[in-house]
Amino acid sequence: MTRSSTSEMRKLVTSYYESGQSQTAFARDHGISKGKLCYWVNKFLKEESKKPEKSNFVSLSANLSTTPISSRSMHIR
Repeated sequence: MTRSSTSEMRKLVTSYYESGQSQTAFARDHGISKGKLCYWVNKFLKEESKKPEKSNFVSLSANLSTTPISSRSMHIR
């Protein structure tokens, strides 16, 4: 394989993940060196880790009651 573009390698790395093969087997089957595959896998992993994570937090607002706490009661059995 000759010099590859980032988009070509992203497709290849995606195929690698979907294949379930080892890096050695996948690289051999696709005519690239294991080192080249490792380089691109690590490059894309680093890019993903730099992206801000999407927060699962939900903004809540409190609707505070004007009833004093002392007038509320709870019975526990």
